[in-house]
Amino acid sequence: MIRNRQDLLELVRLRLGGTATPRAAQLALEAVLQAMRDGIIETGELRLAHFGTFKTQTRAPRKLLLPRSGKTHLLPERTVITFRQNRPAH
Repeated sequence: MIRNRQDLLELVRLRLGGTATPRAAQLALEAVLQAMRDGIIETGELRLAHFGTFKTQTRAPRKLLLPRSGKTHLLPERTVITFRQNRPAH
């Protein structure tokens, strides 16, 4: 089970044949993640067949109530990445 980045790096290293160095696995993982980031930034979405779709979405500004002080704080508009898993083919 993958619990953190280190587990993911170890899995990538093993999938590269087990002879890859940890540094090579790290470079491979960073290259894939950077390519995904670039694709999402460039087009606003990234579709991976048989996996799912990452999309950017703009969240409206909203007010937050701070419980200790009772003051309100305005959370500004922000862009987030959402993920929707593909439906399995039957």
